[in-house]
Amino acid sequence: MKNSVTCPNCKSENPFYRTTCLDCKSYLRDKVNNLDLWKTIGLLIENPLEAFKHIIFSEQKNFIFFILIFAAVKHLITARFAAMVTLGEIQTSTSLVVSYLIVLGFISGFIFLFAFLYTMIGKNFSLQTRFKDNLAILCYTQSAYAISLIILFPIELIVFGDYIFSVNPSPFVLKKNIAYLLSGIEIAFILWSIVLSFFGFYTQSKNISTGLFNILIFNGFLLVLIIILSMLVFTI
Repeated sequence: MKNSVTCPNCKSENPFYRTTCLDCKSYLRDKVNNLDLWKTIGLLIENPLEAFKHIIFSEQKNFIFFILIFAAVKHLITARFAAMVTLGEIQTSTSLVVSYLIVLGFISGFIFLFAFLYTMIGKNFSLQTRFKDNLAILCYTQSAYAISLIILFPIELIVFGDYIFSVNPSPFVLKKNIAYLLSGIEIAFILWSIVLSFFGFYTQSKNISTGLFNILIFNGFLLVLIIILSMLVFTI
């Protein structure tokens, strides 16, 4: 059994997420009831492996929908920027609220589906995981986008104002150096989310190849989904 834990009492192997031994019912570790949002985010910055262990061991997967709500706003903004490249000047009849709900629905559905498939496929490779753990891991990887929304987007609005979503002139024409600096920071947040997804998958599997393969699949499909949403949301 991959990524198992040995019972100190009877020496039997147990799935990584277990609190008590399947055979003798001895406690394998301390019980974690709830997640503290700020403590967990702090751990994601300081020690991602410990953070994801804490997320897996927690009985209540707190704040995952809260994170998704904010991350979906960021993905909507990213889709809007992508649409500037693919579509140019955009005229859409879809309201901002409807656009957000479409993005939230697709992003949430994708994460739920990926968590489910990862759980099912893992069983064929002797990797025992729980759907709720995988869902929580994927949602917490999106915290990088939520933080980017809260910290970076207000700065971009202040600097570029109404021209933030303009292609004529674009922010790179108006304030070139600042635009490239902020774009670099945006890329850093995206890379942070990718790194978090690696640590999340690695914590579950304890296998570097599995972690790398899954971050490519997950983040690759997420990128494709955002591009599709950029063409869907801003043309209906």
